[in-house]
Amino acid sequence: MSEYILETRNLSFQYPDGTKALRNINLKIEKGKKISVVGVNGSGKSTLFLNFNGVLKPTEGILLYKGKEVKHNHRSLLELRKNIGIVFQDPENQLFSASVFQEVSFGAMNLRIAEDEVRNRVNEALRNVGMYEYKDKAVHFLSYGQKKRVSIADILVMKPEIIVFDEPTSSLDPKHSKQMVKIFDELNDNGMTVILSTHDVELAYSYSDYIIVMKDGEIVKQGTPVEIFSDDNLIRDCYLEKPMVLEIFQQLCKNNKFISEKDIPRNKEELFHVLKVLG
Repeated sequence: MSEYILETRNLSFQYPDGTKALRNINLKIEKGKKISVVGVNGSGKSTLFLNFNGVLKPTEGILLYKGKEVKHNHRSLLELRKNIGIVFQDPENQLFSASVFQEVSFGAMNLRIAEDEVRNRVNEALRNVGMYEYKDKAVHFLSYGQKKRVSIADILVMKPEIIVFDEPTSSLDPKHSKQMVKIFDELNDNGMTVILSTHDVELAYSYSDYIIVMKDGEIVKQGTPVEIFSDDNLIRDCYLEKPMVLEIFQQLCKNNKFISEKDIPRNKEELFHVLKVLG
């Protein structure tokens, strides 16, 4: 039986200027899954994430964490933010301390835990993102990709159960994007629920267990990567693109009766295997 770690029920959000950013959002996020949220700019992805950890309070509807409704009081929000961490798109908006160690230790220090435990957590978090050897370096000397990894360590030090990434591979070159995805996989392998928003349909298709498509503050469709990206009407209406791997496979299916739909590839390696079988 599925265990839902995060749910929204009829959740809506309106900004003070009257902008209706979210409309009647109903979601159930399974524990330990890899979730991608896709949609054009302005579709409501970032606003949804800020509702997830209580930075924003729903105008209507409710948020549930582990089956319990989130109350927007100090104690409830503190507990929520320990367990649901957000890594923002631009690390410059998240980093503010002088050195890498000071930066990553800040959240753990606020938990009022022992100094030795803080040090252990910081070292572990920095190792997890490949930044341990930079722990004494000044933050402003880091590259953009390194700052991204430190911003992840900022969250990992809190030992959350859910980590949320807002456009995590934007502005990264292919090498550093792959490093970032490797970090996601390692976190998920250790039991963490990973949620990310992305414009990269190739990443969403190859990486995700489940995809949520948003448009104009609403959820248009939810499903597996194959279900989502096989829906040509959805792709057109939500201004998405079909992942290249899936598009090539579908063309092969049209021209070869020996290819079965059950062999749908999710990445280049799986597509190459299909091509190899075809000879």
